[in-house]
Amino acid sequence: MDRQTSKLNLKVLAELIFALVAILTLGFLLARFEAFESIYNFSRAHESWELDELIIMLLLSPVFLVWVLARRWIEALQEAKLRDKRERQLAYQATHDPLTKLPNRLLLEDRLSLAVARAQRNHTQIAVMMLDLDDFKRVNDELGHDVGDRLLEQLAAQLKACVRAEDTIARFGGDEFVIVLCSASEQQACLTLVDRILENCVKPITLNGIELITSASVGLTFYPDNHHEELAPDQLIRQADQALYQAKLAGKNCYSIYNSESAKAIKCSHAKRKAFAYALNNQQLQLFYQPQVNIKTGQVIGAEALLRWQHPRKGLLSPMSFLDAIEEHSLSIDLGEWVIDTALAQLQRWQLSNCRFKLSINIGALHIQQSNFAERLQQQLAKYPSVNPNCLQLEITETGILDDLQKVAATITQCQKMGVSFALDDFGTGFSSLTYLQSLPAELIKIDRSFVRDELNDPKDLRMIQGIISLAKVFSLPVIAEGVESEAQQNKLLGLGCELAQGYLYAKALPADEFLLWLTEWQTQENSQSSSSRVEYSSIPKLAL
Repeated sequence: MDRQTSKLNLKVLAELIFALVAILTLGFLLARFEAFESIYNFSRAHESWELDELIIMLLLSPVFLVWVLARRWIEALQEAKLRDKRERQLAYQATHDPLTKLPNRLLLEDRLSLAVARAQRNHTQIAVMMLDLDDFKRVNDELGHDVGDRLLEQLAAQLKACVRAEDTIARFGGDEFVIVLCSASEQQACLTLVDRILENCVKPITLNGIELITSASVGLTFYPDNHHEELAPDQLIRQADQALYQAKLAGKNCYSIYNSESAKAIKCSHAKRKAFAYALNNQQLQLFYQPQVNIKTGQVIGAEALLRWQHPRKGLLSPMSFLDAIEEHSLSIDLGEWVIDTALAQLQRWQLSNCRFKLSINIGALHIQQSNFAERLQQQLAKYPSVNPNCLQLEITETGILDDLQKVAATITQCQKMGVSFALDDFGTGFSSLTYLQSLPAELIKIDRSFVRDELNDPKDLRMIQGIISLAKVFSLPVIAEGVESEAQQNKLLGLGCELAQGYLYAKALPADEFLLWLTEWQTQENSQSSSSRVEYSSIPKLAL
């Protein structure tokens, strides 16, 4: 009996399984009918199933209900998978740079925090590097941002090939990258890696058929250092940035290691910049004017505008005490704009009062290399229609670093078409005197005061002056000597063929109103001199200071 019951149960189970398979098969076959699709789409169009819809589906076919449930289940799985994919994409986009696919600042801070904690726990050392491409702005300006982006992509790939998988490379912003080396116990190995990175950066890269040769500068800091001071991740990045600044000052294409002394110097520079920016925006700057004289005739041929800072606590400051802090900073461009505008305003006041001569102003290397320099100068000249552009002379410091001489020469030519002239200042003190003279269409050479000061006692300085004067004659350019303080220096210069000079022998740099008083007295004394007395150059009148 039990055996028969067991057989009966197996038979019933087999029949049930067969029926279920048949129902499912029939359901999948019937699911192809348009009627099923229409009913299903109708149900999907509603946010929830109402009772009447369920009744209709149950009355239509139990198979359809099974099919609907199966399809809903599959779609739910697909939607969950799609949602998870979207969330992963959003998380990736929030923590990675879209161009280079490297970690961004957010992920960098997280990984650097972990590296710092691990170094503290395991008593190991990490290194933080900040890398910046040299002159990347020129690539964007001259070849376009598309080429610049492709250059950054290739650089990112080269950096990834240089470091280990456990290290972090992040794009910090623009053309700056931060590299975190999680194990930097051997500092010499880190420096070898830095050298390898710099070598990779100078390898030629061909983009759009153009071969680019770039370079990079690196700032490096180690944690913990000898002081064993606990630092936050953002402090380590600032230290690497300060070291990078030192590498830029050292001439680029090199690295610099952070140390506390350089940090103090950078902090001092930042403080100077902040104070100078305040002075620039709060009318603490002034222009003083030093006359330029024709030694042979005694005529005042022009003046040089010299910057002074009327500091509220320190009194009147010369440019030597603050210009070095802003030389390679955007503040130098703001200062240059202010100097040009102030000088043109003064020229207009002088010319309206029938006082006409050439006014020279100094232009920084960073300022004149701006792509819109000539356009901005034209706009400033238009503000002062009474000013004759021929009375404005711009002086380029010979020791200034001009990265693209061809571009600067084109800018100078544009300005000369407006009537503005150019002079090479501090000539002979830099390493590029002949190059500048050959490449730039200057119209005057200024002999630096350091040669004039010792010309009577130092044969080398005297030969240097003779060489500059001879060189100027080859290029058919006039020369003017700075820093003339004695009649003996004046007469020596005239004997060498230099007829133009400026210095304390004639007058120190004076405020605008005092300069006019000096000029009136000088012209009065000059007019009182007979033509015969001018033969004796030592008798040229001067204002007692």
